[in-house]
Amino acid sequence: MKVNGFGKKLGEKLTAKQLRSKFERQEECDETYFDELKESRKWREPPEKALRFENVIVQETNLPVEQMEESKKMLGDALQLCGIENEIASFMKRKFDAKYGGHWQCIVGRNFGSHLDPVQFIHFTVSKISVILFR
Repeated sequence: MKVNGFGKKLGEKLTAKQLRSKFERQEECDETYFDELKESRKWREPPEKALRFENVIVQETNLPVEQMEESKKMLGDALQLCGIENEIASFMKRKFDAKYGGHWQCIVGRNFGSHLDPVQFIHFTVSKISVILFR
């Protein structure tokens, strides 16, 4: 049985503080560190529980109705395919760039601040996740 440097069996979750200190002590990064770090950033709720279309709340938008509905569908796809905020934001940005052209930007997270002056935007929440898609 393998045990990591914190006296836990491999496969058990480490806190972010433990992962940081583990990384600082390592001279070279190995694959297990990055696997543990990625696992710690994944959503705690399963996507089918976290995302239900009746739970999507549009906070504010100036997009046409068809783009608003499309962004909701894309968010559903992103939450099912991606595990962390960065992947979800990249997925949404690429899909909107491909479909509607232009330079779309996306911010995804549970806690962030922003001050934007966009031409087009949508800000909505699902469960504890906030998404701002704008250009």
